Amino acid sequence: MGKLDGRVFVISGAARGQGAEEARLFVSEGAKVVLGDVLVEQGERVAAGLGGDVACCVRLDVREEADWQAAARVAVERFGKVGGLVNNAGILRFNALADTPVAEFREVVDVNQTGCFLGMKTLAPYIERAGGGTIVNTSSYAGLTGMTFLTAYAASKAAVVGMTRVAALELAGRGVRVNAVCPGAIDTPMTNPAA
Repeated sequence: MGKLDGRVFVISGAARGQGAEEARLFVSEGAKVVLGDVLVEQGERVAAGLGGDVACCVRLDVREEADWQAAARVAVERFGKVGGLVNNAGILRFNALADTPVAEFREVVDVNQTGCFLGMKTLAPYIERAGGGTIVNTSSYAGLTGMTFLTAYAASKAAVVGMTRVAALELAGRGVRVNAVCPGAIDTPMTNPAA
């Protein structure tokens, strides 16, 4: 028996890096997973490696509410419910504060912050209907301490921590636990495109 037997999770940014590893770990613990990513071909390879009876991939641009709604519907159609969400999708851009283009700042915030918000907004009611479950938002140590050349990233990840605190308070009475993880640097394709 696994720790996650009978659980169904949606994982964003699951085609590679942390998200793909989370999907593998969850399945090894008995869960079923919907891998969401804009890198559909890579996500489908990960899902196929896990097995079609326990995993599938959907195109998920986390900036688009309609994509989140579609991912939730796929989870229910394929696996009967949604009992958890891992808001893992994110992007990273390095630039000095005064050199950061506004468009770049907005792009990072749109993916990292708005994407996390939309995931919680969309999936919290599904998780509640399933009898409760959990949401895990991926923040970063940079959102807690700051880091040079990461203005947009640090700002977006600090916002994830703030949203997590609010969601935890609002959703606790509905049986939905909400937490954030704040990892340090991890050698993944996001931080190291050559990886």
